[in-house]
Amino acid sequence: MNYKIYDNNSTEWVLLIHGLGGSIRTWKYQIDDLHDYNVIAVDLEGHGGSGFEKHGHLLGRSADDINDILEKEHIEKVNIISLSLGTLVAMEFAFAYPEKVKSIILAGFVLNLGIGYKTLLAVVEGFKYIIPKKFFYPMFANIMMPCKNHKKSRDFFIRESVRMKSSAFRMWLSELFRTQFKLKEYIEVIEENKLPVLLISGKQDYFFVNSVKRTQKKIGDSALCFIEKCGHVCSIEKHDIFNKLMLNFLNGLNSTKKTNVSLA
Repeated sequence: MNYKIYDNNSTEWVLLIHGLGGSIRTWKYQIDDLHDYNVIAVDLEGHGGSGFEKHGHLLGRSADDINDILEKEHIEKVNIISLSLGTLVAMEFAFAYPEKVKSIILAGFVLNLGIGYKTLLAVVEGFKYIIPKKFFYPMFANIMMPCKNHKKSRDFFIRESVRMKSSAFRMWLSELFRTQFKLKEYIEVIEENKLPVLLISGKQDYFFVNSVKRTQKKIGDSALCFIEKCGHVCSIEKHDIFNKLMLNFLNGLNSTKKTNVSLA
């Protein structure tokens, strides 16, 4: 797993985990604002500078790879900031290594879908083997980010995704489908270890917005923030607001309370 460290001479560490089709570059709007924290950003398997294996379980392997990196760099605990597909990896890492997690930010959370969207995801899962790559990526991007103001995020996703091998893209999409049924296990570990959680969602993230609401109610020590007029990739589309929410959470962990916030 490829990774990059930004050493800001801090005692606190932040781990950045991007979404499907992304890379370390996904976090270009966050790196400077995290100057009070040491930052470690990873490229998920098959993304950016990381390699890819066609067999095995991607989520479990990714959690182990991240743990290996933390061991190598002598990092005891991290605050995780994750986006979209990265929220699955964040939850899997917290499930496997809860003692190494201090807090979790889940942006564009992609679990706990309703039956209608699970069905749509299953249809997309089937079409990924039929529709050519050059058509499938734009189709998937438009399903996830359909509005005009989502164009910046949509274009970034398409541009980054075409650099991936088709097999890597398909395997990660399968992980998204299969992991829909693991949420209960993830939440149990989060609550057992009293891990603070912040969920951030764009109000126009139609595919997942209701699932985020349901999930927040199930996690004890959690907060939920909505960003108005914003789609799925809120860390890019409304990065200024996202960064304020991110830093408020990180800087005030000792006083985090369950809340619902709507921002324009």
